[in-house]
Order: sequence, then C-alpha cells, then structure tokens
Amino acid sequence: MFLSDLAIKRPTVTVVTMLALIIFGVFALWSLKVDEFPDVAEPVIAVSIVYPGASPEGVEREVLDPIEEAISGTSGIDKMQSTAQDGFAQIIVFWHYDKDLKEASQDIRDAISRIRNDLPPEMKEPVLSRFDPGEMPIVSVILSSKSIPAPQLTRVADPDLVKELRGVAGVADVRLQGKIEREMTVELEPQKLDAAGVTVADVVRAIQAQNMAAPVGRVNDAFSERTIRLKGRLGDARDFDQVVVAQRGSRLVRLAELGHASDGTEEPRTLAIFNGEQAIGLDVIKAKGYSTADVATRV
Repeated sequence: MFLSDLAIKRPTVTVVTMLALIIFGVFALWSLKVDEFPDVAEPVIAVSIVYPGASPEGVEREVLDPIEEAISGTSGIDKMQSTAQDGFAQIIVFWHYDKDLKEASQDIRDAISRIRNDLPPEMKEPVLSRFDPGEMPIVSVILSSKSIPAPQLTRVADPDLVKELRGVAGVADVRLQGKIEREMTVELEPQKLDAAGVTVADVVRAIQAQNMAAPVGRVNDAFSERTIRLKGRLGDARDFDQVVVAQRGSRLVRLAELGHASDGTEEPRTLAIFNGEQAIGLDVIKAKGYSTADVATRV
C-alpha cells in the first residue's frame, strides 16, 4: 500500500513542479529587459592628441611613431590603429577582454609620461576616452521636406521635438545632426571703414555694448524691492543697421554707413541626408539601466 501511494503521488508532484516552472518562466520572460548593447565595458581606449600647426607627416613622425612605440610595450594590447591629420593625431587601442580598463588607461598615461620630454613642447596633453556602446543612438528620427528649408526644420526640431523626446522615460539625451541655426551676419566695406576712420574692432565693441540685456539696479520702497533690467537686445537686421559705431563731432556714424547686416544662417558643421534631400536628424541616446526595446517603443 505504501509503494502504491508513492507511485500515485510522484507524477502529481512532477506536474505541479512543471507548471510552477512554466508560470515563473512566462513571468520572467514577460518582465525581462531587452537590450541590443548590454552594459559591458568595451575594451577600447582612444588617445587624442592635438599638435597645433603640424602637417600630417610631422604629426606622424614627431608624435604618432614615438607614442605608438611606447604604448606597444604595454601588456594586454590586442591591436592598435592610428590616424594623422593636420594638427591632430588619434590612436585607438584595442585590449584583450581580461584587461581592466582603469589599469589600461593608467598604463597608457605612464607610457606617454616616460617619453614626454622627447615629444614636441607645443603638443597638447593627450586626452584618453573609452568607447561606450551606451553612447550610440538607439533611434534616429529624421525630419525632411521638399518645401521647408533646413533652417526652418531646425526650429521645428529644437526646442519643441527635442524637449518632448528628452522627457521620455529612459532617454538620456537627444542630439541634432544637420542643424542650421539662425545667425546675424554683418558685412563691412573696407573703403567705408577707412573713410569714417573706424576699425573692425570698433564695430565689434559697439555691437557688444548695444546688444545686451542685463540688470542695472534696484528700486526699493518700504514694503518691496524691484529689479531694473536693461532690455537692449537687437531684434532684426534693421536694428543692427542702426547701431551707433562712432561719433564724429555732432554726426553719428551708424553701421548702415559702413556695411549692412543680414538675417541669415550659420555655416553648417554637420549634414543629414534622407532620400537625397537635406534633412534634420535627431539621435536618441538611451540612459543606462533601461531596456532598449522599451525606450524605443516610447520614443
């Protein structure tokens, strides 16, 4: 009777255990965070070096070669890649996965310090940075139009869309690519400057002095205190043209007599292209500890 009871109860316990495992497994799968780039430190260190005024050949000969030779003796290096440009050098060091990155960074600093006296004195101190997959965008949003120019698209993206996206849970930052900001351009004519006896520095000082907003004092009474603020921001190109640059006797020399101001855009530093059209890109960077899939869905 005892053995028969055991034979009946064993399958029951097994079924209950299996059901419990299935339930917990489904629950764990449902709550599991999904991330394309897990929070793992990539064993890569970039060494950036500024050498003002040097040609690529000079950068390679005087900076890259001696530093590469000094770093190459460090244990744990897998491989190195280097590039030389005008006044700039970069060395990317790939390490074995068992190498501690803090120790690797210190090894590079020590290696460079040992030969620092042999390097050019004009060379700036090297800057070390680690490659972090978490800094890569998880979503790229593109704004493009065949009728709206890039400067206007920039104003659509920033601050409205950027502010909204930065408010999404799990978003660390939003970076704009291809943006073109508004800029006031002042073009001066050398002949008119000479005729008026005015220099470019005089024009710059006049614009700085007359295009400002700042607190200038306070007004106090028995029960309150109020701040007086000077509102002197110039609104458009016509206001800039009326700026007084100098005074010759009783005559005021205005900017319009020396050149003209135009409301334009800055020189673009980045470029975004979508389907052959100039566009504005918004790269969304995820905060650590959040699921890539969840943040992308919210975005």
